Amino acid sequence: MNTRECPSCKSMVADNVDTCPGCGWQFNVGIGKGGVSIVPPAVRPKLPCEVQIAITDDRTGSSNQFKVGIPITVEGILTPVVAKAREVKVWFQTHGDLDEGQDMVLLVEGGTVEDAKKAVKSVVYEGGGDPPEHHLDAVERLLTTVPWIADPRKARGAIVLLATADSKPARSGKTARQIGEEIKQKGLLLYLVVEETPQLRELCDAAEGWLFPISNTPDPKDLQQIASKVAASITQVAGLGATVPLTAPQKVA
Repeated sequence: MNTRECPSCKSMVADNVDTCPGCGWQFNVGIGKGGVSIVPPAVRPKLPCEVQIAITDDRTGSSNQFKVGIPITVEGILTPVVAKAREVKVWFQTHGDLDEGQDMVLLVEGGTVEDAKKAVKSVVYEGGGDPPEHHLDAVERLLTTVPWIADPRKARGAIVLLATADSKPARSGKTARQIGEEIKQKGLLLYLVVEETPQLRELCDAAEGWLFPISNTPDPKDLQQIASKVAASITQVAGLGATVPLTAPQKVA
């Protein structure tokens, strides 16, 4: 599927979409000669809340087949959020197989979207033993170490997992369900861009999160769906101070 760049928020949007899901830019309004817009993008005030997004990326060799699609995915999720919220802070971590000495490495700590976009492009996917990997440990690390803002009226937090294969049991002894329930209790959103497996599905369902298929050619509709859900929750934080997402979770085949 072909995409085009939104002239307002710079996110990539499917070329068959008339309105940008991130900022509301209408592609078919004000088109002049040569397809150049003669109407400047509307300046939309950013909502007075902070968004904290923590991403963990499986850097084992099994993810090498998705090395082109992973940066596209990260950019597609983060860019529309910048257009919506007053402040966006990003944590970007890589993880691997702890049994093979691949510890979690935090490349961006409370940085900008641009910091995260640069970091993901620098990841080298190699090593690791045979699948599964330590995905649950990586998610739990973000859950327990990121300084999440507890007041839901001021901020929205989200965890994003990019991974292949299933997860080994967490070294803490917690099950996928227990970790997911803790994510939900903190009022955090969870997005899994993964190969669906039993443990990752259990994690997703317990957190009432969303699961999308990882791909080297990500579907723009999937990225728009993730970004729009984060954007919707930002609007809800600013208006209502609620602690749950606006829409019910759904399984994406």
